[in-house]
Amino acid sequence: MTIRVGIIGTGNIGTSHAANLARVVSGSSVSVVFDADAARAREVAGDFGARVAPTVIDVIEADDVDAVLIASPDAMHAEQALIAIAAGKPMLCEKPLAVGDVNARNVVDAEVAFGRRLIQVGFMRRFDPGYNRLKAELTASGIGEPLIVHNVHRNTSAPYGLRTEQTLTNMVTHEFDINRWLIGEELTSVMVLPGKRGPLTPEGESDPILVVLQSQTGVLIEVEAFCNAQYGYEVQCRVTGSRGQAVMGDGAWVTRSADFVRGTELPELWLGRFAEAYRMQLQSWIDSLKSGGPLLGASAWDGYAAAVISDRAIEAHRTGRRVDIELPAKPPLYC
Repeated sequence: MTIRVGIIGTGNIGTSHAANLARVVSGSSVSVVFDADAARAREVAGDFGARVAPTVIDVIEADDVDAVLIASPDAMHAEQALIAIAAGKPMLCEKPLAVGDVNARNVVDAEVAFGRRLIQVGFMRRFDPGYNRLKAELTASGIGEPLIVHNVHRNTSAPYGLRTEQTLTNMVTHEFDINRWLIGEELTSVMVLPGKRGPLTPEGESDPILVVLQSQTGVLIEVEAFCNAQYGYEVQCRVTGSRGQAVMGDGAWVTRSADFVRGTELPELWLGRFAEAYRMQLQSWIDSLKSGGPLLGASAWDGYAAAVISDRAIEAHRTGRRVDIELPAKPPLYC
């Protein structure tokens, strides 16, 4: 059995997903492609033996599409997810699930009304070997209970322009999700501290920023987010526990010593650092669809939680105050 996937959006991440599904992931193929840039869609479709659809709805409702991968611009995710739910098509929706907690809740409500989980949200760090090894340390025989988590998230550049609020909804949303998953608790408050602006930071925006959160039991979580770090792409996470410390030092990059120089190479984009996480996420998704088993990645509820935290973080950034984070009761579908 082969899961035929329709791709919506053929930018960097959509094309990367298409390549994995067509050539690397077992049990899948790419059958239909759509992008607002028709020439780009034709190019990608040609590379993977797919056909081009004229609209998003044509992808979702196509008879030769068993599942949909949404990799369009952030603001379109919720609308397209709702169309896919109405059509009963399972989907992997790139993060964020939606821009704005109201839009995200609309998606959750539609999926609950449908009565079955159709959505896996593309928080691929949950599949990353580095993060999974880090989570495995949070035991009595490891470093004990987590007390403080420090996250570093640095991008080489902000190619589409820098807006601090978009940093929170598009970039730091990864930390909002992965820290909930890592410590197994909801986050209950957030502060956003702007620092000295970097040389590439536009007037009126903040980069880098420090985001400080607290969990239900009081775990302190900080995120250093820097969009225009210039030197490369880097993600790190350090957990101080009740009896030790565990550090994920940006995955498993090799330190080379040669020609009287010792150092490591850093990727330019996230696709380099998280290539294996993306592959494992897609393989897990396809395996679940083939077997009819549960989706193992982030749920629509997780996407909604990240949207709520993002909105509260925007409020904290605008007001300069600490803002409480409150989630409603989780629907049974996600328990």
